[in-house]
Amino acid sequence: MPAFEIVAEEPALDSGNPATLPAKERKTRVRRFHALGLKDYARLLLPLLGVGVLGGAARLKYPYWWPATDLVFFVADSFIVSSVLGVLVVLFWARLLVERVSDGLAQRLIGRGLPPELQAPIRDIVGTDLVTDHYVKTYAFSTPEDGYVSVDIEVRYELRNYSEAARDYAPEIAAEILFQPEFRFLEYGIAGRKIYTFSDENLSSKVETVDELNVRRVPRSALPPLSLKPVRTGEKSACQVTWRYRVTVPDQYCDLTEFGEATIGATLQLQDLPEELEFISGRDASLHHEVGSQSWYFDKSFISGQHLSAWWFRKFSRQSSRHIAR
Repeated sequence: MPAFEIVAEEPALDSGNPATLPAKERKTRVRRFHALGLKDYARLLLPLLGVGVLGGAARLKYPYWWPATDLVFFVADSFIVSSVLGVLVVLFWARLLVERVSDGLAQRLIGRGLPPELQAPIRDIVGTDLVTDHYVKTYAFSTPEDGYVSVDIEVRYELRNYSEAARDYAPEIAAEILFQPEFRFLEYGIAGRKIYTFSDENLSSKVETVDELNVRRVPRSALPPLSLKPVRTGEKSACQVTWRYRVTVPDQYCDLTEFGEATIGATLQLQDLPEELEFISGRDASLHHEVGSQSWYFDKSFISGQHLSAWWFRKFSRQSSRHIAR
């Protein structure tokens, strides 16, 4: 998902170890080749079929008593065989050959001289298909009670397909079981076209618990896929996604927002914050935040696997402030 939401516990204040995140599922590699239409196949196959028809006509219609019969029949047979082989190459082998050649060139041109372990992430970036934009995450905090606070979170973003062919897409979300996540609302689709909406009742049936990862999630496989046309074919509309969920966490915690897809810019916003709590985010040169503002805008691009951190704590906790400032 272009926003894999994880709320993770802040380690002890004197510890420098980062919070452990659930393991991510391995992504399948998607080939970036245009799906040929009927017109494309016609342009490729018609010359080959024409050569085959010409060879067949010569083989059947050329009188045997005319001169150079053996030569004409030999050329006609060559045309027929060439036509059949050409059609087979176009239909079955051309894409495989292009993929093999492109992979070989990529190994020599992308990160040339680097170990294969470093070339692989670079190829993943170059091969990015789905890109998220206008990412906004909004927090609404309840009044702390007995050291805990409920946080209503809304995540909105737009997603476009920059590959050569149409791609199926469905969002996903996950949170640690420890925080008692309640997934309350999901809506995704293209405005003016097909839009899928799930509320408390029908969304709860799609939630699954992964004990080995200690997370509760709504996987992509549980949601109907939406077909996204490529931007380069003239598609201007984006898939708009909205998630709403609630978690219950201690009043001094850290929230990690991990990006599952390449993302251009991200904004964290505050809707409701009790007076006794303080909320901060940043430690990044790309951050745009004015004193007293309720939003933190990160003017940068994120690749899959990168994340943003946000902290909240009680205002009287000076030790927490010094820890985060470091």
